[in-house]
Amino acid sequence: MTRDRRDERLDQLTGLLATMSRDAATAIRGASAALLDIDRDAGESVLRGDAVLDGLRAKVEAMVPLLLVRHQPVASDLRLVLCAMRIAGDLERMGDLAVHIAKVALMRYPITVVPPAASEVVTDMAVAAARIADKATVVLATRDQLDATQLGLDDDEVDAAQARLLSLLVSGWPYGVESAIDLALVGRYYERYADHAVNVARQVVYLVTGDIRL
Repeated sequence: MTRDRRDERLDQLTGLLATMSRDAATAIRGASAALLDIDRDAGESVLRGDAVLDGLRAKVEAMVPLLLVRHQPVASDLRLVLCAMRIAGDLERMGDLAVHIAKVALMRYPITVVPPAASEVVTDMAVAAARIADKATVVLATRDQLDATQLGLDDDEVDAAQARLLSLLVSGWPYGVESAIDLALVGRYYERYADHAVNVARQVVYLVTGDIRL
């Protein structure tokens, strides 16, 4: 593989990751709309879009052997190839978690999953998760370490909101066990979504510095 051809494939690889990141951000917004706005169309759109994310991850995985076998990459290129596989996995998992949220909303449709008592805290989680997803997309494009570090702080916000939600659910929750289970799952899905976005940032830091800490 010539250098030009190798660079072209590396550009394609980063382009696929950028597309996956945008799709994962779109998915969490759609899932939150299904959950908070009782928007069936939004929820079904998330389910349809998940196949696209799965396909993009498969393309990333198919490109990696070509880059490794046909050209012996220098250290920075090798880090990019290895990080791309991990990042694609995290982004695909983010899409899966958005699907889980959408499915909870669709399963209860047209009844809301989020009663008034939990509306504020779940909205906080949804807003924070979308913001983290957007920042992950920016970090992938800019490879800015400061922005990557900021994701860890945003993740703390999601963790704190999840703790608030769980506190509500165990302190005389008046809407029944089924409602409590739904919301506990939703909170967990948002928390894990944010964790995977932070993992993307960690991989970007490793790509730039060789240091995985964040």
